[in-house]
Amino acid sequence: MEILIVCGGGASSSFIAQNVQKEGNARGLDLTVDAISETELEDYVEGRAAVLAGPHLKYLEDSLREVVDEYNVPFDFIKESDYATMNGKNILDHALSIAKQ
Repeated sequence: MEILIVCGGGASSSFIAQNVQKEGNARGLDLTVDAISETELEDYVEGRAAVLAGPHLKYLEDSLREVVDEYNVPFDFIKESDYATMNGKNILDHALSIAKQ
């Protein structure tokens, strides 16, 4: 399963992706988690099981949804509390709950 984490510059999402990957590894999941900037979304979205964006990108919701909808990929925003604490467990649970099965 491939999950994509999107944020403004890609820096904070890299730490989140690492935490989500660690949680997936601990659960024995076959998981790849990548982190990108929102400007790269169209280049990386195809084939993903889920895309989660940082809550600070809600102002871009329409344009982000337009891209992911084109590829029929489930999309949502990370909860602010999980983003702030970089909670890999909760973010992975969220991704799994929306992911294409």
